[in-house]
Amino acid sequence: MPTFRYTALTTSGGTVTGLVKGASAAGAIEQLQRQGLLPIAAEDAGGDDTTALGLRWWRRRPGPLPGRDLVLLSRQLARLLTAGLPLDRALALLTGLVRSRAGRAVITATLDRVRGGGALAGAMAAQGRVFPRVFVAMVRAGEHGGALAEGLERLATYIDRTEAVRAAITSALIYPSILAVTATGSVGLVLTVVLPQFTPLFREAGARIPMLTRIVMAVGDVVTASWWAVPPTLLAMALLWRWAMRRPGFAHATDRALLRLPLAGGLIARLDSARFARTLGALLTNGVPAADALPLATDAVNNRALARALDEVTTRLRQGEGLSAPLERTGRFPDLLIQLTRVGEQTGRLAELLNEVADLLDTETQRVIDRLLALLVPALTIGMGAAIAVIIAAVLMAILSINDLAV
Repeated sequence: MPTFRYTALTTSGGTVTGLVKGASAAGAIEQLQRQGLLPIAAEDAGGDDTTALGLRWWRRRPGPLPGRDLVLLSRQLARLLTAGLPLDRALALLTGLVRSRAGRAVITATLDRVRGGGALAGAMAAQGRVFPRVFVAMVRAGEHGGALAEGLERLATYIDRTEAVRAAITSALIYPSILAVTATGSVGLVLTVVLPQFTPLFREAGARIPMLTRIVMAVGDVVTASWWAVPPTLLAMALLWRWAMRRPGFAHATDRALLRLPLAGGLIARLDSARFARTLGALLTNGVPAADALPLATDAVNNRALARALDEVTTRLRQGEGLSAPLERTGRFPDLLIQLTRVGEQTGRLAELLNEVADLLDTETQRVIDRLLALLVPALTIGMGAAIAVIIAAVLMAILSINDLAV
């Protein structure tokens, strides 16, 4: 008979968890109700009678929670704590509010550790990659400062803004991506379907056809004969690239080269600088000391060359040099970030100004991306038209040359 893990409220208002056997989840809930409990959640514990013998199926460890789930968890937990509920009961109620099975499992595991006497941040950190390090650090700072609810609310706002920037960039790239795939497919269709209809006629003309036609025919022959090799080749290249990027030396050299690109380099620097500033500002606002917050904010930076530069900044900060001067010395970060960081250090408003500079950099980045995409869409359209025009010109030139010979 299946075993279910349940969370329920007692008649005195307390919360209990445990295991109960039943033919189904509904049967397990009915059994708990007969015992005078008010079930909040009951889910399959992943085993039946064979569990007692230790015969369990292997389960993949849970991965990181999506940003939207983290926002929902933080905001709802903050509201429950603000309403005056104890932490364990708030987590128990949150288990019944979360819809996704993965989210309920994460909250249940967190609740079990909290009831075992652990702090909320420690319970989250014990689950590996489920909660980001930045998330755990902000929760720990809120617990130490006695303002967990306020810290969770600020944490939800921070993640919400970060996800909004990511979603805006992803949405902006959808149309150009579809257009690029369409353009590639259209050219491939012309080369593999349309052009072969004329190939026998052209081959009879031998070397008398124009050079452009012979080049286009050769390209068409290669594409027609080797199209099946394209997917495995792309897969092999992707796997090789992934393997190479796991090598610190190659990854650092690649990221450093990306920063030197004319347009993309500045865009990457602004994106990572905004992410760094927003994360550091949120950590400082939640009460995390600057020396501890800086390494956590560095984890939010994707470019390894920038991350290595921030490691040097962390070392100099701990030596008492401040933040703005080491940032400027790296020569890799926008002037806006450096100047407002210096003003924040001088006025004691570092966290506030870091959040402001993050908003400014995000706005500037979005403006640059919009301009680049406005140029990219016509460029793709023109490129597709030019490729098809070359193919059509090669076909027409060959037909005209054959006609001239016949005359």
